[in-house]
Amino acid sequence: MSKKLVRVAFLDADSGARIGHSELPLGQLPESFQAATTLELAGATWSVERAEPPTSAQFGATGNLTLTLRRIESAPPGDILYSLPTLCATLPAVAGAPAGADRLELHEDDWRQVELVSADLGDEVQAELRAVRQSFEQHARRDEHGRIYGFQGIHIRSQPVRPLSGTVSRSRLLSLLPSGARSRGGIGFRGQPGIVPSSFAVSVGRVLLYGLADGDSLAVLAVHTEPGPAAEPQPELVAALERSMREADLLLVDWCRVALVPPASIGDYLAATGAVGRS
Repeated sequence: MSKKLVRVAFLDADSGARIGHSELPLGQLPESFQAATTLELAGATWSVERAEPPTSAQFGATGNLTLTLRRIESAPPGDILYSLPTLCATLPAVAGAPAGADRLELHEDDWRQVELVSADLGDEVQAELRAVRQSFEQHARRDEHGRIYGFQGIHIRSQPVRPLSGTVSRSRLLSLLPSGARSRGGIGFRGQPGIVPSSFAVSVGRVLLYGLADGDSLAVLAVHTEPGPAAEPQPELVAALERSMREADLLLVDWCRVALVPPASIGDYLAATGAVGRS
């Protein structure tokens, strides 16, 4: 373990005030604060919101490190609520990206929450949907009007590992999209620099299509609705998605809504969720 000492200053994220300082051996500090990090200080748990500089190579060279912290308020386990009923078990790894590379940032919780799956994976999909329904039935917490405001337990989905079991062509999908479709580069995650290798993203209005490709073959194709003003009708996009789903025998799964959508209903689904306006 390195004996070199690093002077660490601790700042409160809410007030900006200095709440402490210490000298710590370089070897006791993480190699990077770019991933989510927590620490104990003055008998409380804090999350590291910002580290300047962020890596051990940098603060080891200067001997100085400033950590901006936010206190994590503890709560009894029964009071901890999740905002979603389900999450995908596995996130793809992120790698370094060339300078200037296009990158669309997603929240980690949004990964594969609405996705296209091969119809022949119906048994796997139905098993996962049953587990998500249990999150609603057993763990949902509702207000006096019956509206869900959180979940005490969630389902972590492990299937399907490869949601597109057949050959789904990326170039064919892109050729069907409206002329206004815009490439957004690769996918990144909030708080993590870099891009997921072999990822892509393209948007039409407020609808974002993203996923992973192995050459021209799609391994993951997911849908996300970006925030914004009222969505415009997108009949060409709806037609393109319906045709792609029919050609490749795909279904759309909205895991959080426990919805399984066939090609003929894709337009109604997108309109009902606000992704596109009604024609």
